[in-house]
Amino acid sequence: MKTVKELLGNRELFFVKTGSTIKEVVDYMAGKNIGLVPVLNDESKLVGVFSERDLVRRVIAKGEDISSLIVDDIMTKELILGTMDESYEECLQKMKKARIRHIIVAENGELKGVLSIRDLLEVDLNIKAETIETLHNYIYST
Repeated sequence: MKTVKELLGNRELFFVKTGSTIKEVVDYMAGKNIGLVPVLNDESKLVGVFSERDLVRRVIAKGEDISSLIVDDIMTKELILGTMDESYEECLQKMKKARIRHIIVAENGELKGVLSIRDLLEVDLNIKAETIETLHNYIYST
């Protein structure tokens, strides 16, 4: 069973700092082609996340100015976290229960990475494909 640590591997960490404008954050997300970005304070501690959903619901729908609004005022602060030793299945369950599409992996407030539902479903599909192949070989080898 794959752990979060195995899934994250040596992925690049994408994040923004507190005090960034929404415009800066959105430009960063677009440039990295990501839908969610962790927000770190000056001590590099995880303090929140900013997502496409935050942009739509808390900025655009309210007619806010993205050039002057800072991420600290808009970010989601109630986080669902994963740990490095959890299985991908445990993370999928957390995501399903919380109805979220990304899970932040952190230890002692330190950002370790972000996994998307796509990342976890890909692992799940690969495992199921391997099981099907094993069963197929067993059935047709006798």
